[in-house]
Amino acid sequence: MSSLDLILTYDIGTTACKSVLFSVDGTVVAMAEQEFPTRHPEPMWAEQDPDDWWQAVVSTTRSLMEGRENARILSIGLSSQRETIVPVDKQGNKLCDAILWMDRRTAKEAEDLASYFGRENLHSVTGMIPDATFSATKLMWLKRHMPEVVDAAHCFLQPKEYVCLKLTGAFTTDYSLASRTMMLDVRKLSWCDDVFAAVGISKEKMPRIYYSDEVVGTVTTEAAALLGIPSGIPVVAGGGDRQCEAVGAGIFGDRAMESTGTTSNISCASDHVIDNLDIRVVCSVHALRGHWLIEQGLTTSGSILRWFRDTFCQEEQADAAARGISAYAIIDEMVANAQPGSHKLLMLPFFMGAKATRWNPAARGAFLGVTLGHGKAEFARAIMEGVAFELRACLDILKGIGLEPSQIVSMGGGSRGDVWNQIRADVTGRPVSVPRVTDAASLGAMILAAKGVGVISDVAEASVTLNPPQKRYSPTASSQAVYDQLYPIYDDFYAAVEGLFDRLDAVKAQ
Repeated sequence: MSSLDLILTYDIGTTACKSVLFSVDGTVVAMAEQEFPTRHPEPMWAEQDPDDWWQAVVSTTRSLMEGRENARILSIGLSSQRETIVPVDKQGNKLCDAILWMDRRTAKEAEDLASYFGRENLHSVTGMIPDATFSATKLMWLKRHMPEVVDAAHCFLQPKEYVCLKLTGAFTTDYSLASRTMMLDVRKLSWCDDVFAAVGISKEKMPRIYYSDEVVGTVTTEAAALLGIPSGIPVVAGGGDRQCEAVGAGIFGDRAMESTGTTSNISCASDHVIDNLDIRVVCSVHALRGHWLIEQGLTTSGSILRWFRDTFCQEEQADAAARGISAYAIIDEMVANAQPGSHKLLMLPFFMGAKATRWNPAARGAFLGVTLGHGKAEFARAIMEGVAFELRACLDILKGIGLEPSQIVSMGGGSRGDVWNQIRADVTGRPVSVPRVTDAASLGAMILAAKGVGVISDVAEASVTLNPPQKRYSPTASSQAVYDQLYPIYDDFYAAVEGLFDRLDAVKAQ
C-alpha cells in the first residue's frame, strides 16, 4: 500500500456530518465536519431535511480532497444515526422530511404495537423494547397520517442509506440498521412479516440487506462530479453509529463499552442471541459478523455535569478562561480532592427520566445524605459516582443474562477525564481502558470499508490493533471497598423513592 492510499468515511450524526480520510493503518489524515439543522414543527417532533445530509457530504468531501488530487481512495465507509426514517420515490427523491430517532410523536403507535404483539414477545423477536424511538412506529404514523406518502414511496431509508443511494444509486441497508427498525427478527436475520402487516407497510418497500463489511455499489459518475472524486470507488455498507463505534473500540469477547457524552451507553457483544434476554436491554445486530450488540442507554450523564458547571460553577469557569483551560479540568481538580463516596452523598442520575436500567420516564434526579458540610467538590463527585453506580447496575443486568465483561473500554467525551475513569474502575471493580481513538464510529466504518475491499482480513483483529489502549485505570482497593458499601444503598435509594416520582409527575403546576 502507498501512503497515498486512503479510505474515506462519512458519519451522519444527529447534528452533523463528519467526513474523515484515513490511511490504511487507521491514522486520521484529514477530517471535515458540517452541521445541519433539526426542525421541531410541533412539540416533541424532530425532523431533518435529508438533502442537508447529502449537501454536508458534498461540501466536506470537496474540502477534504482539496490539494489531494494524487490520493487514491480505496473505498468509502458509512455510519449514521439510527432509527431515523425517510420515504423516497423510485428516483431517490425525498417524499417528506426525515422523522428523527428522538421524535416522540409516535408514542401511541409504540403502545399499539406493544399491545397487539405483547411487549415481551415483540422484544423477544426483534430485540427492541417497544418505544417511539424505533422506525416501525414512525412508519405506522406515516401510514395513519400521511397515507399518500406511504403509497408513493418506493423505499424507506435511514440516513447512511440515503447517502449511499446518492453515492451509488442503490437502495441498500445493513443488518445493524435493519435491526433498529423493530421489524427484523434478530435471530433469523429476516424481516418480520407480521410486524409489517401490523404497521401497514409492504416489506417490498424496504432496502436490500447486506452485511456491514460488504460492498453495496460504486460511486456514480454524477456523484463523483459533485464530490470531486473519481467514479467507480467501492462503497461498503457500514452500520449504525453505535455498532460502528463498537467495531472501532474492539467490543467483542470480554470487553464492554461505556460511551459517555450527553448521555451514556453501555454495550456488550455476544456471539449469539441470548435466550433469556432481559426486557430491560436492547439487542441489535453488531456490525461485526456473527455477533449481536446488547445495549443499555441512560438518559442523562455528561449532561448532568454540564448542568452543574453552567448552574453552579461561574467562578470556576472564569478561572478556567483566565488560565486557558477547560472548566471541566477545574471540576476534575475539585473532585480529585474529595473523598471517595463524597462524604456519604448519593445522587440518582435521572434528570430526564430513566431508561436503562429503571425504564421509568417519571424518574427524576435526587440527592441523598446532604449536610451543611458538603460543598461543590462533593456534589460534583457525587454526580460522577451516581453515573458510575448506574453503570454498575447495567453490568449487573448483563451478569443476569450470562454476560460478564471483565474490562471496560471508555469512549466519547467522558473518557477524557482521568478522575471519572478512575471512579468507573473503582465503582465497577473492573479495569477501564481508553483507546487511542475515542470517537470511534468513523474508525469502525473505516475498518469495515477496509475489510470490504480486502485491505484487512479480520475485522475483530483490526479493531484491536488499529485502536490500542493508551491509558488504563485499575480499581483501587480502598475506594472499591467504600463503593461496595454504598452501591446497595444507592440501589435501595431508587426503590424507596420510585413511588414518589409518579405522584410528583401528577402534580398540576401553576
